[in-house]
Amino acid sequence: MFSLFFGFLLGCTPAEDTDKAVEETATESPITWDECSYRIGEHICNLSLPDSNMDYQELYDYYGRPIVIQLAAEWCAPCHVAGKFAEVTMEQWVAEDLLWITVLLENTDRGNPNAQDLVEWETEMGTTNSLLWAGTRDWIDPSGEHGFPLTSWPTFVLVTSDMVVYHGWSGWSEDYLDQKIAEMLFNGG
Repeated sequence: MFSLFFGFLLGCTPAEDTDKAVEETATESPITWDECSYRIGEHICNLSLPDSNMDYQELYDYYGRPIVIQLAAEWCAPCHVAGKFAEVTMEQWVAEDLLWITVLLENTDRGNPNAQDLVEWETEMGTTNSLLWAGTRDWIDPSGEHGFPLTSWPTFVLVTSDMVVYHGWSGWSEDYLDQKIAEMLFNGG
């Protein structure tokens, strides 16, 4: 007992005690699949994209939460309309822990968004709880195998808490979004 107390005072503990603590706190990753795509019914591929601080964020860090992904362009008026519903939508579905992630794929010059573009978007949309990441047109793939099958702006992708693509569509409709979120949460996700 004295040696443990003395070790505590010095800030050291025996190596075997440290190993046990690490073993007890380590958890197995829920991500067990090897294949992914952006197609409905399949596990979505992990996204690693920068936020407005240019810190890279991982989609898989949000495993366990249902997610709305909005693919947007800064120059797109309907994207702005939809973006202003991010916080409202998350609040409406707070009991289900819904997360909204906007991936800005183009800035006003149709180039890759930078930190300033993201900060301007966050300010205009009133973003406080939803996430905003910078992407590029490289994330677009009509087949859905290596990127999102974006055909027009904005495009939405619903992802279940198990990281399965539930539904995707282009265009903005608040009623359609709410209907599809409800279906995902209560019937399929």
